[in-house]
Amino acid sequence: MNRLEDLLENIGYSPKKSKIYLAILELGEASILDISRKTGIKRTTVYNLIPELMADGVVQAGSRKSKRFFYIDDPRSLKTGLDMKIQRLERALPQFAALQSILPSKPKITYFEGLGGARELFADTLTSCNSGDTILDYAGLTDFDKLVPEEFSNDYIRQRVAKKIRIKVIAPDSPLAREWQKNDVKELREIKIVPGKDFPFIADAEIYANKVALISFKENFMGVIIESPEIHQLHRMSFELLWKFLK
Repeated sequence: MNRLEDLLENIGYSPKKSKIYLAILELGEASILDISRKTGIKRTTVYNLIPELMADGVVQAGSRKSKRFFYIDDPRSLKTGLDMKIQRLERALPQFAALQSILPSKPKITYFEGLGGARELFADTLTSCNSGDTILDYAGLTDFDKLVPEEFSNDYIRQRVAKKIRIKVIAPDSPLAREWQKNDVKELREIKIVPGKDFPFIADAEIYANKVALISFKENFMGVIIESPEIHQLHRMSFELLWKFLK
């Protein structure tokens, strides 16, 4: 019986309504008093809940010798009642969608950890962009080559170039930044190097599509992608403003 009670609760019936329904089903015909004794639920509560089950079409009422009783004509009415609710919900879905469209959109945030997370995050920068798009990148390269295998980095560059996705990079001065700069043309990259002493940032930010990825290479890879047109626009405009004034 407990399994059936759980099932009824899973489709939206309260514990008390579930007990009342099953008591009527088991008794065949039952008065308010019969149901109360069978379930241990107070008669006043049974009296108040029975009309709700009748409104759902799953319990019927009859009378004999001036005594009112309740019965279940066919347990399959449970499914019929659910089908009717689903139909009403489907008819109302356009109204829910319309309501959602007028509410402020919330950013979608996804977290990534470890080398596996790094692969997923950087893969997203490629799958989210179209050929000819440009990724904007604040590249803190101090710990980059310590945590990201060279093979992975080279493979990412090959995929990006094959898809014709360009990248603009602002990076603190470092041997790796200088090495990247030498290969700018063939790797569809344009890098501007800033003094490492004045701008020693070690994290990374990728600005692309309608997303901003924030990445830390300190000790272990940790990243987050924020998908929001408003946040993306702010970071893109800030990057472009800085880019304009850098040599």
